[in-house]
Amino acid sequence: MTSRKGRKPRPYSQAARINLMARRLTGGATVSELADEFHVTRRQVHRDLHHLEESGFPLLQEDGRYRLPPGFKGMEIVVSPFELMSLYLAKSHLNYLQGTSLLDDLESVLRKVEAGLPDRVKNHIERIVTAFVPLQRPVRAYAQKKTVLDVLRKALLHKRTTVLLGYRKPGAEQPTDYRVDLYGLVLYQHGLYVVGYSHEADAIRIFAVERIEGIEVTEELFDIPRSFSLAERFERGFGLIDDPPQEVKIRISPEWAYYVKERKWHPTQKLQPQKDGSVILTMRCGGLDELTAWVLSFGPGAKVLGPQTLIDHVASQLTAAAKSYPSSR
Repeated sequence: MTSRKGRKPRPYSQAARINLMARRLTGGATVSELADEFHVTRRQVHRDLHHLEESGFPLLQEDGRYRLPPGFKGMEIVVSPFELMSLYLAKSHLNYLQGTSLLDDLESVLRKVEAGLPDRVKNHIERIVTAFVPLQRPVRAYAQKKTVLDVLRKALLHKRTTVLLGYRKPGAEQPTDYRVDLYGLVLYQHGLYVVGYSHEADAIRIFAVERIEGIEVTEELFDIPRSFSLAERFERGFGLIDDPPQEVKIRISPEWAYYVKERKWHPTQKLQPQKDGSVILTMRCGGLDELTAWVLSFGPGAKVLGPQTLIDHVASQLTAAAKSYPSSR
């Protein structure tokens, strides 16, 4: 490493160095010149140049000099303090993915953005970082599935058939391997689920990422049917389960009416305020088990008015639960 006599080398973060190097290359430079200017080894310069190319910079090499094409305007991003706050809010919402490449890459994007920010915006970063506190409970240990998620991303991007190894389905005695064409990754209640066509079931299935022990990507390519839409599929259900939709009507007591009215539970929902302060929630969706769990979470504050299948299911769950709590009176 070399430096000019009498001057202390200025330390750069990798993101800042690469950002400044991109600007420097508008006039062209050799590897030795870049190594001297940024106080790094020639090997590190080659790594940085490769990183720039991987990021989309159209580097040219002529007579040992690297440069960007004449007139290249760069790939700078102008970000306001409030836009930066929105980015950090999005990152905090995904904090349960700590230790995975999904969050690592988002943090990398933020570092690149920060490296090119003017001082007037950088001055707000410390406050922005501490402005959001994610409160996510319970969370799943996705850091243990880092390798699985890395492979899943590649398979999703290149649309290659995968084999999900050792998938542990709840209630099954032994884990099973599934050959799947992955259509998408769903984020639901701080959980990750992959949706795709299961060759074994000959149907669309959902797989929880935390239950996948390993994954292999085949050389087989597939096309997602034009008739398939992830958004439309989940619009039919109350949650993840894809049951036939039906009209659901639930009376919410006055004590819980504010809570229900302040939220959108389903795209088809309609609310009918009642004179006593209660509200009747009507929606068209499927997912009997998920609807039952949701109704039970209100205790006596929710009463199912229809359909009868949901009324019966909630009643049976309440009866079973009551047997576990014998009265002391």
